[in-house]
Amino acid sequence: MEIRKTTLTTELLFGETVAEAQMESAIPLPQGRTIERVLSAESEATVNEINCRDGAIVVTGTMTLKPTVESAERLPYAFEAAAEFSHTIRMEGVTPEMSARVNAEIPACSLRREDGGLRMQATVQLRTEVFKTEQIECVTGIDDARDMETETASVTLKKRTLLGAHSLRMSETIDSPRGMTVIRASGTPLVNGLVKGTEGMLPQGELKLCVLYGAADGGIRKEQYSLPFSDVIACEPGENAFAAATLTSLSVTVEEEGTATVDAALSIGVYGSTSESVRILTDAYDAACDFSCEIGHARAQNYEGAWCQTVQMSENVPVPPHMKDAYLPLYAVLRPAVTRAAVEEGRGVIEGVLAATIVYRDDDGMKQSFTHELPLSFETEAKGTLPIVRLRAFDTSLSGGGRTVALGFTAAIDVEWYREIGFDHVSALGPGTPCETDCGMLVWFADPNESLFSIGKRFGVPTARVKACNPTLSEPIKEGTPVLLIRSN
Repeated sequence: MEIRKTTLTTELLFGETVAEAQMESAIPLPQGRTIERVLSAESEATVNEINCRDGAIVVTGTMTLKPTVESAERLPYAFEAAAEFSHTIRMEGVTPEMSARVNAEIPACSLRREDGGLRMQATVQLRTEVFKTEQIECVTGIDDARDMETETASVTLKKRTLLGAHSLRMSETIDSPRGMTVIRASGTPLVNGLVKGTEGMLPQGELKLCVLYGAADGGIRKEQYSLPFSDVIACEPGENAFAAATLTSLSVTVEEEGTATVDAALSIGVYGSTSESVRILTDAYDAACDFSCEIGHARAQNYEGAWCQTVQMSENVPVPPHMKDAYLPLYAVLRPAVTRAAVEEGRGVIEGVLAATIVYRDDDGMKQSFTHELPLSFETEAKGTLPIVRLRAFDTSLSGGGRTVALGFTAAIDVEWYREIGFDHVSALGPGTPCETDCGMLVWFADPNESLFSIGKRFGVPTARVKACNPTLSEPIKEGTPVLLIRSN
């Protein structure tokens, strides 16, 4: 007999975990600056490198902090500081051959004045999924076996892959309030569509821009803009194609009265899946019982695609009892984090927390700020068994006052879906074993879950002969059904 084989490369979820890295650091002020109070702080954690080692995952990255503060002269200004972090996540059984996906978020971040500067305390949350790659040897066919019967199945493995990437630079002119300068700017890129063009894939989207302006008298004004963008990524469409954009640099400069220039850089990637389909042997036998099959069971994590949805949300945020009433809400800084992502009863359940820093002016004209945590909860259609989730928040609005501030914002829920599949396969052939009966006629009463193939294999009778002797028999075969068998040399 000649045995034909193939090797399948499968990827399986090895484990999931959530770890926290605690950070504390002194943040010096820009030269020549003073500080009276901290108003808010935008923060972002970026993962730079992931290394799987024996029993651990080592994650290194950068935390970028953008505080907005008020000077001793009651003038607001902002600056940027960065700190590197490294954290070891312990997980038994991890080996260097494995790979990991890590999403870094900052659920907690606080700043206080210290020695003429600032002292930062922050928590970086690392949501980690570890994947294990396995080589599965499968038999695809057997040649030169007498009166052989086979069962086969088609197996399709799908893997997430980067189809193409490009860096896009944007330069736009926007309207700006007269007599004011830029304190800080932040942006969130959204890809709204992806179409196929003659030169590749064309992602289209918008940069959600928020600019905080300051006046010479200490006043603050927030303006929001939506700047469209499009790009051409030289790549083939691919299956389950989607595009994602990351803001890599941003500057907003007032050029002349009433206008400002926006310079931004985006990193845009088009992702998709590669598929490998193969027909494999799941079982086989021959009438002479010359061989037996070694049956294995394998699992794989198939990439099913990405999904993004934006949701308009609103919450009433109470002013802390020890603080003065909010006379005029000024702006808000939002920091979302995922706390749980699971599939329950066919639905994707995503839970998180939103740390909202509210900055307002009180009755005395003083700027005040506080941070309040809001629970988040979303449900989606489950397009797989494993969701990998990222939350973003932008387009904030504030209204009301007194003891309650009304907060409005847009939440973007980005989900990559994976589905675990399982399949049986013949991994090798072994020596045959004698059939359960000699030649002649036999009536067999079917066991639970038996088929024409399994009965024929048990007694070394070709499946076609089992069917010919029982023309009225159909599958599924009910337990206890009499089955006539005739076995000959």
